[in-house]
Amino acid sequence: MRKLLVAILFGLVATASAQPAPPARPAAPARPVRAKGKVDVAKATAALRGADVAAAAKAAAELGGSPDPAHHEPLLDALATGVHPDVLVAGLTALTGTATKTDLQAIGTYVRYRNGAVRAAALRAFSKSIGDPALVIESLSVFDAPVRAAAAEAAGRMKLTAAVPALLVLLDKGEAPAALALGAMADEALARTVAEHLGVAPDATLAIALGAMLARPEFGPETIRVDLVRTLSKLSGVEALDALEGYVKIAPENPPRQSRREAEAVLKARQGDR
Repeated sequence: MRKLLVAILFGLVATASAQPAPPARPAAPARPVRAKGKVDVAKATAALRGADVAAAAKAAAELGGSPDPAHHEPLLDALATGVHPDVLVAGLTALTGTATKTDLQAIGTYVRYRNGAVRAAALRAFSKSIGDPALVIESLSVFDAPVRAAAAEAAGRMKLTAAVPALLVLLDKGEAPAALALGAMADEALARTVAEHLGVAPDATLAIALGAMLARPEFGPETIRVDLVRTLSKLSGVEALDALEGYVKIAPENPPRQSRREAEAVLKARQGDR
C-alpha cells in the first residue's frame, strides 16, 4: 500500500509541477505548529479528509506537529493523494521540526511544486532537516518570492557560502531575507564585499544586512565594526538608525569601543530623522 501511495504522490507532483502557476504573493514564513497534549488521530484524520479546508489545515498541523511518527501517517497519506494548498502548507510547516526519514521523502517531492507557498514550506522543512545546498542555491533564483525567502533563510542558517553570489544579486534587488542571510554568515571579507554595495543595493536592504552583522556578538574585529558603522552613517532611512541602535544596545561599554562611540554620535546627530 505504501509503495502505491508513493507512486501516486510522485505522479501527482510531477503533473502539478508541469502546469503554469500565477505569481504567489510574498508572505511571512509560517511558524511550525507543535501538538499540545494528546492528538485525537481519528478525529484529525476525518477532518483531514473532509471538505472544510480550515478544519483540514488545522488537522494537518496537529498531526504533523506531533512528536509521535505514527501520527504522521494520515498526513502522509493525504500528501500522497493530494489536498488543498492551504492544507499542504499547514502540514509541511508542522513537519519542519518533527520530520522523520520517511516524512522527508514526501516533503522532498513538494520542493518544486507549482504553488509558491507550498514550495516555500516544503523547502523550509526539507532544508531544516537535511540541508541540501544545491536545492537551496537553485531556489534562490526562482520566480516566487516566498520560495526565495525560504531559500535565503536556509542559506543563512547553513552558512552556505556557495550561495553568496545569488544572495548579493537579491540584496541589490532589495530583498530583506537575502540581507539577513548575508548578515548571518558574513566574516570580515564578506562584510567588506557587502558594504561595497553602497549605492547599488537599496539603503534599507543594505542597512538590514550590516545591522545583522553588527548584532552578532562574535562579529569582528573592531576595525570592520568601525567601517560598518561608518557605512551605516551614510545610509538614509530608519533601517540604518535601527541597525545603529541595535548595535549600541549589544556593544559592551567596557572596554570602550570606537565603533560604539561613533554609532552613538551618529544617532545623536540624526535624532530628527525619525
